[in-house]
Amino acid sequence: MARPQGGIKLKLRKARRGKDGSVTHRATWVIYDPDVANTVSTGCGEDDRAGAEEALERYLIEKRAGQPLDDGGDAHSVIIGDLIKFYLMSKWQVARFDRMKDERRREFVNQIDRLNEFWGDRTVSEINEMTALEYQEGRNPNTVRLELGILKAIINFGEFKGKLDKGNRRLDYAMPTKAKSRIHYYSRSEVAKLLWTAWRRKHSAPGFGEYYSTRHVVRFILTAVYTGTRADRIEQASYYEEDGRPWLDLDHGIFYRSAKGERVPSNKRADPVRIPKPLLEHMRRWKLRGDRYLIEYQGRPASVSGAFSTVKELALGEQRAAQVNRHTFRHTCATWLMQAGVSISLVAKYLSATEKVIEEVYGHHHPDFHAEADHAFSRGKAGRKAA
Repeated sequence: MARPQGGIKLKLRKARRGKDGSVTHRATWVIYDPDVANTVSTGCGEDDRAGAEEALERYLIEKRAGQPLDDGGDAHSVIIGDLIKFYLMSKWQVARFDRMKDERRREFVNQIDRLNEFWGDRTVSEINEMTALEYQEGRNPNTVRLELGILKAIINFGEFKGKLDKGNRRLDYAMPTKAKSRIHYYSRSEVAKLLWTAWRRKHSAPGFGEYYSTRHVVRFILTAVYTGTRADRIEQASYYEEDGRPWLDLDHGIFYRSAKGERVPSNKRADPVRIPKPLLEHMRRWKLRGDRYLIEYQGRPASVSGAFSTVKELALGEQRAAQVNRHTFRHTCATWLMQAGVSISLVAKYLSATEKVIEEVYGHHHPDFHAEADHAFSRGKAGRKAA
């Protein structure tokens, strides 16, 4: 519940009676605010104290929302809800929110709502193991981990901007351990099935007859497998250098995976990548057809999200389709390169990732994985002292 501020509190206004003794106004809870001339009605009768408390909470939140956040507040006085609002209203976050896709924007709003519902009326000092575990109770650890990560970013942002002084206090978010899930990747035969299905699938509609409805997915699959580029970058890519879009420089065989001047988060790097010759030949042919964008459907730039879901179920079956998605092509690219013996350093650069991530996630696919240990046992050297 929100903490009363500056004397703001609930008062029970007694019932009023007429001259004949009958009740003309029932007893109700009102909010007393020394900054306001009149009391504020809660609309709750004497027996509805819980409803009155909720009304007081809403009143405090609304009043606080209209006040600027002071500088340098300590952890015992700064309300987390105020820091959430400050974070969301920052120019950086507003710009980031505007760039989000609709699906991610809805997800982010839901994450903030859940954080605000639990943490909004608490002070920063109340972020500890006990409250963090209470927040996690009965929920998916991966979901909670993401939300607590956002909360941590909000607190750190407030401290960086001088709105919070934690002193030497260390906050305990009790972060759930990140689960190591199995990384799926497509086999060559599965990619072939996906390509064949996407190329051959037809759809019929009144007035249009039969037509090929998923051939644009073929371009996506080939580009994703050959370059390991994230789905949104592929869908936005243009054959011409233009503002706000990745650029396919087919003259020099380079895929500039981020737009010119774009500020890319460090965990979502999108460095330029060389386009392999087989894919480059396809792309040059596609451009010669008059296309402006890599992924087009009926002459317009398009997403393959829905169409790919249909293709993968038709090609791979329901069970396998549930295990894989568009991002699996990135894992596929990394895995195939590692299996081919390409160095970890080059694979990392090719995928715009760190060597640490490539080694930890895909290292076991490399022909040299634990090779020295294998040789030691295979040649009978293990257990014997070196000469």
